[in-house]
Amino acid sequence: MKSIPLYTKLLFLFVISVLLFSCSNDDDSDPTPQQTQNPENPNEDASDDDNATTTVNIVDLASSVDMLEDLVTALQTADAGLVEALSVEGTFTVFAPNNKAFDALLDGLEDFDSLEDFDTEEEKALLAEILTYHVITTEAAFSTDLSNGTELETLQSESLAINVDGSVFVQDKTDELAEVIGADNSASNGVVHIIDKVLLPQAVLDILFPENEEPTSTVVDIVVETETLSLLEEAVITAGLVSDLNGEGPFTIFAPTDAAIEELFDLLGDTYNSFDDFTNPVEILLLAEILEYHVVPQNLTSADLMPGTVATLDPEQTLEIIASGDGFVIGDASATDANLLEIDKTASNGVVHIVDKILISQEVADLLQDLGIDINNPTNQGPTIKSLVENNEELEFLEQALQLTGLLDTLGEEGPFTIFAPSNETLTLLFGLLGSQVDGIEDFDLDFEIELLRNVLLYHVVPGRITASDLAVGEVTTLLGDTIDVLLGPDGFLLKDATDLIAQLTFTDIPASNGVIHVIDRILIPESVIDTIVEETEENLQQLLALVTENESLVIALLMAGEDIQQELNAPFTFFLPTNQAFLDLFDQLEGIDSLLDFDTVGELELLATILSYHFVTGTTALSTDLSDGQFITTLQGENLSIRLDNGVAILDKTGIPAVVTAADREVLNGIVHFIDKVLLPQEALNSL
Repeated sequence: MKSIPLYTKLLFLFVISVLLFSCSNDDDSDPTPQQTQNPENPNEDASDDDNATTTVNIVDLASSVDMLEDLVTALQTADAGLVEALSVEGTFTVFAPNNKAFDALLDGLEDFDSLEDFDTEEEKALLAEILTYHVITTEAAFSTDLSNGTELETLQSESLAINVDGSVFVQDKTDELAEVIGADNSASNGVVHIIDKVLLPQAVLDILFPENEEPTSTVVDIVVETETLSLLEEAVITAGLVSDLNGEGPFTIFAPTDAAIEELFDLLGDTYNSFDDFTNPVEILLLAEILEYHVVPQNLTSADLMPGTVATLDPEQTLEIIASGDGFVIGDASATDANLLEIDKTASNGVVHIVDKILISQEVADLLQDLGIDINNPTNQGPTIKSLVENNEELEFLEQALQLTGLLDTLGEEGPFTIFAPSNETLTLLFGLLGSQVDGIEDFDLDFEIELLRNVLLYHVVPGRITASDLAVGEVTTLLGDTIDVLLGPDGFLLKDATDLIAQLTFTDIPASNGVIHVIDRILIPESVIDTIVEETEENLQQLLALVTENESLVIALLMAGEDIQQELNAPFTFFLPTNQAFLDLFDQLEGIDSLLDFDTVGELELLATILSYHFVTGTTALSTDLSDGQFITTLQGENLSIRLDNGVAILDKTGIPAVVTAADREVLNGIVHFIDKVLLPQEALNSL
């Protein structure tokens, strides 16, 4: 004996069935039983004579249509006299499931591979019960006779309901509608409408799915299957809670309707129109906290509800169950309670109750308040850039810098502004540029340093609201007046500052009431700040930098290397200076290092200083003619370099790979500079790398 699976599996298969045919009825036509139509194309007459009289009956008509082959087989298999009944004179309406509809039915039944598997008397009777539910014996109802809300009594005795919404749909006793995909196919004894689903009466559902059968759908499945909870489904997916809520449970979900979730978008401001706008970790975390507040980690049916508080998935945040009339409402941190619209949608791991509002915990209410959002006033405009920066730990240094320079309040004004916000660790680069006397925001205590910091920050702010979709290759002018180059990379747009180095956008389109924030992976340095820094350095360092003005990345590296090299420029020295390409070749070999600006922590800046001091020899001006094969030279870093003279001058570091001198004996200040085609690495650096 074959076994019948659970109702939910059958309905799920109905949902995912792909419709390959569109509805072919024409509301403006006036088909009659005396006019024969081609069921494969109901708008095309089967005869050249428009007035031809139909002679085929419903069974013959179905037998002539390939997509109804399974229906004919089902009529024959049921062996209940249906073939004969639908062949005689009468006025029948038949809603005929196509082959794909029967395929979906069979896929939902365990051990049934074809209609011939209905081979016991009990199974044939069940099939006959299904088929008679598709037959109306009292009238030949054409599409023009069908209107929204029409009730039709079937041969099986239970009724069908008509739903007209663009197309014509038929409602059986399940939650899923069947669509009419081929209407008004006339026969001598009635009319056939082709549908895309097998209709099921309550009598069959009671046999297949007894009320005492345990549900197999999880609370997530119920959310997915419920039409009014489509936005909640999107929210659960966006917040990454699907696997949690598919777990053992039990869970009680107070599920907000789509209309209630639309109110959340209103609450968060005009820039939130869907869950696609929740793109950064802060927004997703906030969404997860809001959703978790709707879930009680126990099974609470409506009969279990009683006045008091219940813990949610966040045990520190509780919901209040409040008696109201003959039932209950749900209280949260807002001034408005949630009403229960539908109750006791039972799942295998809990129960779902549908409510008419988003529930807000006190924790989330406090966070929204900090962002300038009043949960009792959904018409507010949302947080400003100032509020977002103040409440984001990843932007703590930026907040301090904006506060120190007096720019934080500016970003709370009307704007609009677009800010390219460097995260905390990226500001270390600025500290390196200023030298060892600056280790943090608190060290910006001179007017010169504060003004420099202010100019750097102004270089990150662009007037107007520029979303990621608004970016285009070219330039954007900042509040400082300097421009940032916008480039198109393989994964999106990139920013290039005066150092000619690239910043990537790590998070985009964080909306604010007065603009938008994009988080970037490095600080941007304007030309005016580079000029100021160079002017403030020792005169000797300026002359050395003048030697390599075409190599801006090296300029940055020398500034970042600290004061040890700068102090040695007053005495005789020999400097093996890597070319720009040499640095690029090194970056290709280092994981996570794409430019000098990736040396952006204290440890990495110390490593960079170690590498550069390994290129510096103090106390001597060694021309190429002074060097000998096999000679060892002690560097400022402390380790030795080895000289090789073989078709030119080569320098060996601890890697054993020679660096070739490409241009020798350049005199500058008190020393000699030799250009080499490789960055030299001491053992100390190799141990770190």
